[in-house]
Amino acid sequence: MLSRRRCLLLAAAVAAAPSARAAGVVRSIAATEPLRQLRAGGPSGLLAVGAHGTLWALSPSGAAAIRLGDGLDPLTPLASGHGRIAARHADGGLWVWQDGQVQRGQREALAPQAGLLVLPLAVIGVAAGSHRLLRLEPGATPAWTTVARSAEAVLPDARPLLADLDARGDGGHLVVLAGPDSQRYGHGVLGDGVEATRVLWLERHSLEPLRELELPAPHVIEDIAPRPVALGRGSALLTVRAGPQGGQLGLVAAHATQSRALEWAVLGNPIGTPNRWMAPSTDGMRMLAVHTPHIGGVLHEYRVEGRSLVGRVVARGVSTHRIGSRELDLAAWLGQRLVLPQQDGLALRVLDARADWAELASITLPARVAQTVALPGGQAVAALLDDGRVVAVAAAGLS
Repeated sequence: MLSRRRCLLLAAAVAAAPSARAAGVVRSIAATEPLRQLRAGGPSGLLAVGAHGTLWALSPSGAAAIRLGDGLDPLTPLASGHGRIAARHADGGLWVWQDGQVQRGQREALAPQAGLLVLPLAVIGVAAGSHRLLRLEPGATPAWTTVARSAEAVLPDARPLLADLDARGDGGHLVVLAGPDSQRYGHGVLGDGVEATRVLWLERHSLEPLRELELPAPHVIEDIAPRPVALGRGSALLTVRAGPQGGQLGLVAAHATQSRALEWAVLGNPIGTPNRWMAPSTDGMRMLAVHTPHIGGVLHEYRVEGRSLVGRVVARGVSTHRIGSRELDLAAWLGQRLVLPQQDGLALRVLDARADWAELASITLPARVAQTVALPGGQAVAALLDDGRVVAVAAAGLS
């Protein structure tokens, strides 16, 4: 049940903006072909890959799209940063765009569906077949070559990321989910039936382990990429542990007494039923999760209380994930506002963290949403739709 305080806040929000639920502008972003992938970054701030592997810089302001390259794998996620765009070419090799020039990797094939990460002097990827994490650097040719390789296998579709788990202040090191297992937990709603049983924190140059966490049976981590969040003076990783009682939200952090270990700093209550999942979302400070996004979609806000994560319901009828998709979070953060799809994916709802998650707008889309990206400036969201179109969604009066 809603508290009296929350009811009053909701009533005040509605009274202050009686037409807010209908407010909003949806306009098309120009593209010359159906698109399959949408990412932040690049020269315009918004990148897309077409169905046939063409890389586009889209214009949030409505100008014509600019072709940056061809021949990419449209299903493997792009990565950008430090003036570069990294992708998996259709032949499996690394493809890098920088200053208008295309550079290629040598023969090492990258795993399809696995993430890439652009560092100042390197690109991190996952090797096809062996599923080892790779560090690739540009050579004199300037072909990109593998200079380091992890000893342990990671998830075939792992999404490596940077996190400063020891509060070193050195830019952080690599977090990746590892210990792939296809037998321990038969759920398979995140794109395949392989789940992680380990979390590795690897030195970003050598890919040698700094800290790690291994989950004993019957538990797995039902995730692809944990999300860094602030915890105390450092960072922790927001993720989902799954087991006989279904999913439960947790924070993985540096072990308090063991220098080479990670631990569960806090855990929330499990859903209570096997093969029931929750989809986390965070802006790096706030922690939320949509419980059962495929069969009900109830949004919970979580807070750390002692050694526990305690959740409460803040919205219903939403969904930030679709069964079988590796897009695990269809929400976008615009400052204090959370934009996320309603259950059927045909509208975006805008919730205000400053008003106890009161709903400010519900904006109808012309087709079901497949991906979302917060646009530069923090006032709009770009949404890739199932039919390959991209639209900009600007909610009115929400600053």
